Parts: sequence; C-alpha cells; structure tokens
Amino acid sequence: MPRKFWVGLAIILIIYSAYYLLFMDTHNAKDIPRKIRHVIKFTVLITVYLIGVKQLSLERIAWMKTVWHIIHLSGIFILLSLGAFDWIVSPLPFGIRQVMGTINEFLIGPTLFVGMGILHQFLLKIDRS
Repeated sequence: MPRKFWVGLAIILIIYSAYYLLFMDTHNAKDIPRKIRHVIKFTVLITVYLIGVKQLSLERIAWMKTVWHIIHLSGIFILLSLGAFDWIVSPLPFGIRQVMGTINEFLIGPTLFVGMGILHQFLLKIDRS
C-alpha cells in the first residue's frame, strides 16, 4: 500500500478515536443538547469525508474516489433528510435514530477506507497476473 493510504488511514483513525473517546463514550454525552450532538456528529462526518477525498485524490485512483463520493454523499443525503425531519417536524422514532447512528458510524469509521484499500490491492494483483 502506498504511504498516502497509510497517512489517510491514520488521520481517519485519530479522528474516529477522538470522536469516541471525547464525545460518544463519555458519561456526559447525554448531557449535551440533542441538536449540539447532531452538529458534532455532522462535523466529524464531513471532516472524514473531506479527508478521504483528499487522500484518494492524491492517489489518483478514479474508481475509489467515485465509490467514496457515491457512498458518502448518499449516506449524507439520507442523514440530512431524516435529520431535517427530526429537527423541523417531530422527533424520529428510536428505531430510525438507531439506523441513522449505524449509517453515521459506517461513514466515519475507517472500515470503508480499509475495505477500499484491500480491494484495490486485490485488483492490482489480478491486473499484474
């Protein structure tokens, strides 16, 4: 794997870890107003998205950048749509909020970045054969 990939992964891991250690896994997280929590989660999501775009632009692998955009932008659209309903119309049921949390978790976690890196390595091996 190129060094650029590892730098991007390290930055995403640091942000993901800081997000959980400083925000989600604290006993004071419930004391933070709901709308402030939404803003924090959205800020972390956009930060991870932009870091991924930057790192994938440096590697110049078009298909990975396209997949990153499609997955993140569709997830962000879903979260923003449901979040707008939650803020403007009425609070969403607990089950839908859990699904939104799972989508957010997937988008900010390093799983997608690692999976794309592994797939890229696998495709490079096939291409070299």
